[in-house]
Amino acid sequence: MEYFDVLDQNRISLNYKKLRREPLNLEEFNAGIEMWIINNNSILMTQRSKTKSHPGQWEVPGGCSQAGESIINTVKRELNEEIGITFSQNEFKLIGTELYKKQFVDVFYSEKLIKLQETKLQTEEVENIKFVTKEEFEKMKNNNEIVPSVLNRFNLFKTKLNLNW
Repeated sequence: MEYFDVLDQNRISLNYKKLRREPLNLEEFNAGIEMWIINNNSILMTQRSKTKSHPGQWEVPGGCSQAGESIINTVKRELNEEIGITFSQNEFKLIGTELYKKQFVDVFYSEKLIKLQETKLQTEEVENIKFVTKEEFEKMKNNNEIVPSVLNRFNLFKTKLNLNW
């Protein structure tokens, strides 16, 4: 069972935890991360498993922090779990935070070189992985193939992604 720390609207710990999927009350929040990996002017995107919300849609790796876990350790764990790639702290940086519904989403950026053949997908979470060019991204956007909240964060932080789009 996975638990997360419960935070207030100022992101201060309320000193208790909740079971993942347990609803948050009005004054309760949690934290998570999202990682935008850019290689050769393309974005690494993952396709959500058909058993998850937004089944089959595309996003970037990320997820919820677990109880007692720092946000840096969340990045390392989520990237290793979802795509099987190990990151050290000097290989990514925080570019912003969005409060999305009841979660503080810390948005990270990396230019770590990723070879798709070296990834190992967590099949319960991720069905497919690919690098997406500007043209592919636009097509995916027009076909509603990108998770809406991920697309929103792209629009919020795209100037910090070092893309020549």
